[in-house]
Amino acid sequence: MLQIIPYQKRQEEGIRALIKEISEEFTEPISSSNSSSKKKIFDKYWVAENDGLVIGTIGVIKLKDKNAILKSMFVKQEYRGKKYGVSRLLLQTAIDWSKKEQINNIPLGTMTQFKAGQKFYIKNSFFIIDRTELPKDFIHNPIDDIFFQLDLS
Repeated sequence: MLQIIPYQKRQEEGIRALIKEISEEFTEPISSSNSSSKKKIFDKYWVAENDGLVIGTIGVIKLKDKNAILKSMFVKQEYRGKKYGVSRLLLQTAIDWSKKEQINNIPLGTMTQFKAGQKFYIKNSFFIIDRTELPKDFIHNPIDDIFFQLDLS
């Protein structure tokens, strides 16, 4: 059964395996050991599971001025797309929580090689912004080069 649940320690190994598997799809790195986000704990982090198998993740970090960053959105390759709708379920979970927390804007950073992810964000009402438009307290991942924002206000 497919479900989106808050992170539990027991999922750690599955999350590591998921990210490793996704990283092998690309020739360029998808994470940086220098990322400042690793120093900031998520305010909320969810995991998509199918019969106990970790198939996706998404996290939110609250910022000042009613902003929050969308982070660590990963979905196992065979669960991407409309058939399962995992990406949409994860994103809607994060949006619903953000609305309850009275968040008005959700910026995110991503990398050029995540073409499908960029299409997904645009399809879900995110728009491209310049790095200079990010909130002052945005937590940068040094390998992100494209930035999006969702307006919830």
